[in-house]
Amino acid sequence: MKILGKIRVGAAALGAVMCFSSAQAFFTIDFNEQWLRQDAYNRAMNQARKNLNPPDDSAYAKDVKTDILYTGALVRAGDHFLDMDGIEQIAQLFPAAQQDEGRRLLVEGIDKLNGSVEQLYGIPKENVATGIVALLGGAYAAYFNHPMPDEAVKPAFLQIAEFLRKKPELFEGKATEMMNSYQISMGLGFLLMAMQQELKQHPNPAHEAELKAIGRLVFKSLLNVEPEQMDFTKSGIVFK
Repeated sequence: MKILGKIRVGAAALGAVMCFSSAQAFFTIDFNEQWLRQDAYNRAMNQARKNLNPPDDSAYAKDVKTDILYTGALVRAGDHFLDMDGIEQIAQLFPAAQQDEGRRLLVEGIDKLNGSVEQLYGIPKENVATGIVALLGGAYAAYFNHPMPDEAVKPAFLQIAEFLRKKPELFEGKATEMMNSYQISMGLGFLLMAMQQELKQHPNPAHEAELKAIGRLVFKSLLNVEPEQMDFTKSGIVFK
């Protein structure tokens, strides 16, 4: 999932804003774990290992705006979205003096990521399953120190979308929760991919270990597996 290069977001600038001190890294891990374990859609994904089917093109809704997984429009106004709740949560990862710049870069990154996924990967924007795929893409990059294979993105989306649609009670009347979850999933996924790219340009074993630990935490919290217990392939997510 080499999307950062394709959408030309300033990963180096974001990496410079993101503090890599040990204290900040531990704070990031605490924040991610708390949010991932509280989010209803991620809790549902804990059951995916037993219930995730092979990808099926019928899981792609023809009318994305009537899809139960549709989050509503992500509307941008200047350097902000009209709804910033998810962004505000992620902004707390940055040092206080850099939170304004962090918000701006997150809005820019999420906006471009959201606007590019359909063209690049054939998956819909503003969709809960797309957000989860982006988060897993970030976790994969963080843990393995290279991007998720592009050919795995759409099959993984199809599997996750089909799985989540079996739980309509999580989505009906939950527009605010869905948008909040989408912003955080896309934002954290973007952050992790950006940090991995920054490490590729400026290797640092200690920072790589910190990022790897965050990637593992996402896999454990979201799918309840170790990263080595699954593969992302052209046939989708495969558990070992």
